[in-house]
Amino acid sequence: MTDPTITDLRRELEKARYALIDAQSHLSAHAQMNAALHCASEVFYSPLHAKVTTAISGIEHALARTDHPTPPTLDSNSGDGEWAALVADLDRCMHGRHEGDDCGSCGGRSRGNQILRPNQVIGYGLRGDRIVMPDRERKHDPAAWRDRTEAS
Repeated sequence: MTDPTITDLRRELEKARYALIDAQSHLSAHAQMNAALHCASEVFYSPLHAKVTTAISGIEHALARTDHPTPPTLDSNSGDGEWAALVADLDRCMHGRHEGDDCGSCGGRSRGNQILRPNQVIGYGLRGDRIVMPDRERKHDPAAWRDRTEAS
């Protein structure tokens, strides 16, 4: 199983990569527009464009190095979309921050959902298996939501 920290870092790198690709596209369009405006025969890209391109390459390299087969995760990008996002958000505090994230209203780190605590039974499956609130480190693992011990 992949370390949840790696999974979180990969997700953040993906977000940065998408933002940088958009910035690169904008910078390219700007350079091409300037060339057309001045009837230039060549397009000159800014040094910032080169730095953004290098940063994208670095992110893609880091993502490739940490690309390991991972079990399905619960988030809005998974096949279950909104349902998975709903389940993944159950550990948020009343101010909308995940347990352990910075939350000014909680006075520092978010204490998470004070109603649903880790390992608390929140439902039952078809065969009587318990559906439990998993620990923060395992909340993105669908298997962690099932307690396969016999229900009493």
